[in-house]
Amino acid sequence: MFDIGTGYNFTLIEGTSEGWNEVRFTERVIDIDGPLLKFESGRIINAHSSLFVSAVPVTMLASASPAETADAGATV
Repeated sequence: MFDIGTGYNFTLIEGTSEGWNEVRFTERVIDIDGPLLKFESGRIINAHSSLFVSAVPVTMLASASPAETADAGATV
């Protein structure tokens, strides 16, 4: 489900004495040990926890620069 080196947008539920909150953050996974995910920041979460809601891979946007085109007769 997760790939080492990939960044994800995570959503977790956090319970406090004041109630429940949704926590969202973006992290890059650097190690996977069963359900445990270790991030670049050093933080570790359990992806099987009931407080884990979702993780969506961060996608790279395409370059805004125009694509380079080769001459019709050029060989590559």
